[in-house]
Amino acid sequence: MGGDLSSFYVVFDLYGTLVDWVSSVSGFIEKFISRSGVEEFFKCDLEVVSSINYRPYKEILRECLSRIALKHGVVLSSDLIEAFILQFAKSPLYPDVVYGVKQLRNRGFSVGILSNTDKDLLKITLCGVEDIFDFTITAEDVRAYKPRREAFTRAYSILGITPLEVIHASAYPQYDLQPASELGARTVLLDRGYGCKWYVSVSSLIDLVDVLEELV
Repeated sequence: MGGDLSSFYVVFDLYGTLVDWVSSVSGFIEKFISRSGVEEFFKCDLEVVSSINYRPYKEILRECLSRIALKHGVVLSSDLIEAFILQFAKSPLYPDVVYGVKQLRNRGFSVGILSNTDKDLLKITLCGVEDIFDFTITAEDVRAYKPRREAFTRAYSILGITPLEVIHASAYPQYDLQPASELGARTVLLDRGYGCKWYVSVSSLIDLVDVLEELV
C-alpha cells in the first residue's frame, strides 16, 4: 500500500515466535517428568495467563511444572524447578530473527516485543541481542498477561500509539493475534509449525518483511 513505514510499530510475541521455548520446555519435561506432560504444560500456561490479573511469570512456571509433576507422581526439588525456569529463559533464538529484525528496522519500522514474562527473564533470553529491538515490554511492565486486552492496551499506551499503528506478529492466534485484531491492529501469523492458521501467514521472518510493506 506504500504507507509511511516509520509510523508503524511491529510488535512481536517472544516465546514461541522469536525464540524456541517449545524445544526448551519439552526437552526438560520429557527428561524429568514425562513426554505426555509437555502438552499439559502448554495448556496450563494458557489457562493460567488467561484467568489471572497479574502475578510474576516465574510463579506461573512453577505452578504449571509442579501441577504436571504431581499428576505424574514426580517429586520436584526446588533446585530442579529453578533449573526449569532458567532453561525456559535460555530458549534459543530462531535462526531468522536477528537478520529479519534488522531488515525490518532498515525498512523504517519500529520493532519490539510484548511478552508474557518477567523483566529479568527477558534479559536472560535476549542477552547479547536486546539492542536490535527498539522496545521490549513484559507482562511485569503492563501488569497483565496476553490474551487479556489490558496487556495490549497498556503496552500501546506505554509506546504512545494506537492499535491502528500496530502490526502484531506471533505464532499464536490464541495469545496474540485474536485479541490484537479485535482491538484494530494488523496481524500476521509467523508460522513456527504449531499447526495454527490465520488470515495472513508467513513461514519466516524474512518473508515477513515484504508482507508487512503490503499490509501498510
